[in-house]
Amino acid sequence: MDKLKDVVDNTLVPHSAFQAASTRLEQCFKNADGTVEPIGLAVIGESRTGKSRALEECATKHPSIRNADGLHLPILRVKTPSKPTVKGLVEVMLRALSDPKFDKGTEQARTGRLETLMRGAGTRMVMIDEFQHFYDKGSHKVMHHVADWLKILVDDTRVALIVAGLPSCGAVLDQNEQLAGRFLAPIRMPRFDWQIAAHREEFIGILGAFQESLADHFNLPALDTSEMAFRCYCGSGGLIGYLTRFLRQAVWNAIDEHCRSITLEDLARAHDESVWSRNGLSDVAAPFSRKFVTLPSEELLARISRIGTAAEEANDLKPRRPRTPPGSSARGLKTRLRQQVGRRQRGRGALRPFCTRPLNSQVCRLSSEPRTHHRLQETGGAVRFLLTC
Repeated sequence: MDKLKDVVDNTLVPHSAFQAASTRLEQCFKNADGTVEPIGLAVIGESRTGKSRALEECATKHPSIRNADGLHLPILRVKTPSKPTVKGLVEVMLRALSDPKFDKGTEQARTGRLETLMRGAGTRMVMIDEFQHFYDKGSHKVMHHVADWLKILVDDTRVALIVAGLPSCGAVLDQNEQLAGRFLAPIRMPRFDWQIAAHREEFIGILGAFQESLADHFNLPALDTSEMAFRCYCGSGGLIGYLTRFLRQAVWNAIDEHCRSITLEDLARAHDESVWSRNGLSDVAAPFSRKFVTLPSEELLARISRIGTAAEEANDLKPRRPRTPPGSSARGLKTRLRQQVGRRQRGRGALRPFCTRPLNSQVCRLSSEPRTHHRLQETGGAVRFLLTC
């Protein structure tokens, strides 16, 4: 039963981009030793295009081994922390090397320990996934300090460096001349485009591979016919990750219901349960609905190509900076305080002098009660108290 539930995941369907990525990754691994300078290679593509699967496939061919001599780890594979720092990145790398003190020591001490462990484990290649986190899209800034640290690490340990991520990770290399100089031409893994004949034929061929695997266990519609292929394309946006996701869900549902058949309605249900959103397609029939029109149009294909991309915020939904009520700022309270002082001086004579104390307190409401402290916070300064008569 365990093998049956994993039938989709165990169906490896290497299309041309995947094969190209696998070949070049293996080539880099074999030639990591003996090069004049370390090899760098970037695997770039949209989400769910198979980047991580390509890295996983290469790492699986060269697994870690622990024997009497210790850990042998030919490929050190990690994911970039969501907010990368040198301390955070070296920590996940030490953890991957089974260092019990991965979170101990200064940045310099951890780096030295990392280099020692990598040499001891015979590490020849470092793979860093989610490399786009090195680029802050909000501020359009590259984490240069972390990128420079990574460049020095690779130079010192003489290992091949493989990075994988969304297209935005290209900015990290573009803005770091020294790091970019160590990289070969990138591997690009695009989503399939139905309007390109070669892409369409290859996508149908992948569906044929899934059909062959699933037909041994289930009765289901022929996925590689033109009609079903277009439905699958519209359900996945040409992304292999989404395709495997709803096919896997359909298999799980069939297993739970002790059923050996998967119908069009079952695929529709699996798609609804497994795909997070249909961005920009709310007014289009679901791809596995009987009402769905299986005729390609430029408008439909343009909208399908947005599946898996981040939804753009509407202008009227953008958060706006709240308006500060009049007099609520420190400057406004100063003005109100002076006005009050002026009125009291005119009506009741001189007041007692101000006194100054270095307090860090929040601005509180003004009070007209006798002998009450009026506190006013000033940035980086003291807080004045006015004692009323």
